[in-house]
Amino acid sequence: YIIPKPFDRRVLIWEASAVAQAAVEEGVASVPPEEFSLQTYSEDLEARLGMTYSIMRSIINQVRRRNKRIVFPEGDNEKVIRAAAQLAEQKICKPILLGPVDRIARMMEEMHFNFDYESYDPRFDERRKGAYTDALFKRRKRKGVTRVDAARLLKSRPYFASQMVESGDADGFVGGVSRNYSDVLRPVLETIGASNDAHCLIGCYMVTIKGKILFLADATVNVYPDSRTLAEIAVQTAKVARRFGVDPKVAMLSFSNFGSTRAQRSDRIEEAVEMARVLDPTLVIDGPMQADTALDSNVQQEYPFMEFTGAANVLVLPNLAAANIVYKMLEQLADAEMTGPILEGMQHPVQLVARQDGVRHIVNMAAICVADAMRKDSYWETLANNPSDS
Repeated sequence: YIIPKPFDRRVLIWEASAVAQAAVEEGVASVPPEEFSLQTYSEDLEARLGMTYSIMRSIINQVRRRNKRIVFPEGDNEKVIRAAAQLAEQKICKPILLGPVDRIARMMEEMHFNFDYESYDPRFDERRKGAYTDALFKRRKRKGVTRVDAARLLKSRPYFASQMVESGDADGFVGGVSRNYSDVLRPVLETIGASNDAHCLIGCYMVTIKGKILFLADATVNVYPDSRTLAEIAVQTAKVARRFGVDPKVAMLSFSNFGSTRAQRSDRIEEAVEMARVLDPTLVIDGPMQADTALDSNVQQEYPFMEFTGAANVLVLPNLAAANIVYKMLEQLADAEMTGPILEGMQHPVQLVARQDGVRHIVNMAAICVADAMRKDSYWETLANNPSDS
């Protein structure tokens, strides 16, 4: 058996797994068929490709066969179709592809894909001028949107996809592969909106680097957060970290350590730390501190009063510019792997991707979106089982 040199790391998993299975079935391998598991073998290979693969495999295993419907506004994008094929094959979700229906079908045929999916063209969908227009007009009428405006906005696939989620016709939204980030964020905010219990929406990255997992925020949403918003960013990012099995230690980063530079005290961050402790009394958080203080235990010896020892795993930057610069530098110079931005604080599950993101990243973000939908189900089930608490 000859395994071709992989041009895509996924080929290592698929090709090697198929070869191993064939060898077992033909009796040329030392492992008997009854002891061989194709899924276990594939997952072992994924683990060798890095921590991100291993972490996301755990998420994927949790969300498989839950039959959640995830809508993709760029349904006629080649990367989205390839991702949808993997999502359907692995039973991560049921993909809904938006775009010209004939074009999507033709692309599927040209790429030799055959999987179950739904496709709709917002321009010709009867819901656009009917129920969806009524719902969007009702939501935005006090924001200057007329009924005609609502029908026009819903021709845009991000608006239509967002309304599908808001109306319960889809369980989650994943988009952004062919649009600017803000051009996708705006429709979901206007149509779905932030959660009732969220002070703000936040966007964080899961970073795997040198065998470690870090969470970095906020690199995508809040440009220059005030103290209350910084506190919310810390609390919400810690929630995301816990969902990935990480016990959060939060460092609020700044140019000085605990206000050591009197000329330019970081009052905003000091206030944020205190607010975060009120929002979540169980949260391990400290700051303001410099990055080396947050990550180097030797430097921490100079500050024995710190709330934690050892490297922090949740880093909250003072503003969007700093966080965006840091995550891009880590990615380019330190070969760090990024998963995100992971949105937290939406009323319904929404995850966005960037233009440069590949198929694997789209699959990962869809799996995270399904996990969000599952948590939403659990929340409502809890309320139903405990009506006295609602």
